[in-house]
Amino acid sequence: MRPGMKSVRHRHDDALSRLTWGAFEHLVAEHFRRQGYRVEHTGAGEGNLPDGGIDLKLHRDQELIVVQCKHWNSFQVPHNDVHQLIGVMHTVGATGAIVVTSGEFTTAAMEAAVKFRHIRLIDGKTIRAMLGPVAEPIGEAPASPEFPAWSGAARPPVRHTHTRQARIDRASAVAAVAAVVVMAGALVMLYTFYIHEIQQAQMARLLESRKPVATEQQPVASLPSVLPGLRSGLRAVEAMRTHPPVVHDAAREREIVASLDDKKPIATAIKDQ
Repeated sequence: MRPGMKSVRHRHDDALSRLTWGAFEHLVAEHFRRQGYRVEHTGAGEGNLPDGGIDLKLHRDQELIVVQCKHWNSFQVPHNDVHQLIGVMHTVGATGAIVVTSGEFTTAAMEAAVKFRHIRLIDGKTIRAMLGPVAEPIGEAPASPEFPAWSGAARPPVRHTHTRQARIDRASAVAAVAAVVVMAGALVMLYTFYIHEIQQAQMARLLESRKPVATEQQPVASLPSVLPGLRSGLRAVEAMRTHPPVVHDAAREREIVASLDDKKPIATAIKDQ
């Protein structure tokens, strides 16, 4: 903006104020087309190029009206722009001129327009009444057929109001997927660890269960070498108990006792074997 610009007395905050320069010019052009004018779009949608201050040319019968669009929401349109358009109107041979703004005009601009009956000023309140309800800008530009056939320019850019929310949603989705992957990896590691521990414990129990069996079998292995002598000794004792020796005379008794004394005790015989 140029130095010395005055701020608006009332700043609008609605769908129209959030439109782009190009979208605002297209709405204005569509309005005049519905009024029966043949609309020629000559502006670049930025309002600051050296195009002579003309954004639209309106043709109807013998009329030629030049239109300048000022999509200003924060500053008032000064009288310099009004005087500039008056000079352009005479240069191109127009029969009238219109300055349209989405905001306000300075007092000097309105006084300058009063002096020239062929120029008309349309401020923010008036243009809103002329256009009616305006839809909020959306994330996607409208299809090409919704724009007039006279427009040779590309569709005007539209503010992407949902871009930030889309980025947040994508970041949340990525974070959720990453959390799931981390949890799955942790579960796999825990499962592997516990399976290994269980296998180790089972192997240790199996080894412990085999040790007593080997210990009990050691005495059994040594029995065959002892059993023959033990059995013969037991049979001799049992025979003496069931069939005690009968001694008919003292001499025979002394011989038997002497023979028994010469034999080794059963425990000694078992030990020797």
